[in-house]
Amino acid sequence: MTNKSDYNTFCNQHNLPIFYQPWWLDVVSKDWDVVVYKKSNQIFGVFPYEMKKKWGLTYLLPPILTPQLGPWLAYPGGQKNNTKLGFEKEIYSYLIDNLPKNQLSIVKLSPSLSNTQPFQWKKYETSVKYTFILDSIKGKSDDVYNRLSSSTRKNIKKATKLINVDTSNDIDVLIDLSNQTFSRQGLENPYSPKIIKTLFGEIQKNKSGKLLIARDDQGNAHAAMLLIWDNKAAYYLIGGADTRFRNSEAMSLLMWKSIELASDKVDLFDFEGTMVESVERFFRGFGGVQTPYYQLVKATPKWLKSIFKLRLDIS
Repeated sequence: MTNKSDYNTFCNQHNLPIFYQPWWLDVVSKDWDVVVYKKSNQIFGVFPYEMKKKWGLTYLLPPILTPQLGPWLAYPGGQKNNTKLGFEKEIYSYLIDNLPKNQLSIVKLSPSLSNTQPFQWKKYETSVKYTFILDSIKGKSDDVYNRLSSSTRKNIKKATKLINVDTSNDIDVLIDLSNQTFSRQGLENPYSPKIIKTLFGEIQKNKSGKLLIARDDQGNAHAAMLLIWDNKAAYYLIGGADTRFRNSEAMSLLMWKSIELASDKVDLFDFEGTMVESVERFFRGFGGVQTPYYQLVKATPKWLKSIFKLRLDIS
């Protein structure tokens, strides 16, 4: 079997996040591959990655629209803590050592992965980022609403009087509003219309998400948001708002409707956090727990990191 065949088998046997699924990686990267750790014909660890080559150099980068990707292990049952750490050290070391030789490697771990020591021993620099996660939400939307800050609830009530939120297939609306949002920050949208449309099609095919759009009675789209989910968690992936209607608080209502929808399906809602202060304040208002995750970078020479600053900053 090839590594990708082994990886497909591993994904079918274990509950990996949506960003690790082969169909997701097929859309977001033409250059992805995977390192597989096998022992006694059993797969205990995988490490999917995207490889790029430019200027005679090789880069291992997080694929676009993939806020977390890295090693994933299948743990034997009944391990004591010291045995678990030894197990992680052995497999992480193998997976890292068998990545393609490269000059820059960037890894964004899932919040559920906290042991970065094996990476540090391999000369990776570790930095802490933050997301917000709402837990214990399944079937408990009323309880979740009570966790919201008073100002967030006020904004939701205001928006409810002005706009309606519905699911939609009109992905062009999201693309337009996403473009506006990046433009407002003086940035070019890093997500091409083609990849957004293709990914949305696969998300629909795999029944793993919904597009929500907030419109007023005149049909104006105030904001849009793409919500995705796997068997364990839902994630806010992409959003955007029309600059003309920023006072309608449409994003607050959209986020709440996304959380309500997620609470019918899964137990966790991950805001896929940001280090931008104003966005952090917005996410914090929904009552999630501030949760660290780790970004790992190894660059030779170190100045290569600056070339890929956008990949480092966008969650």
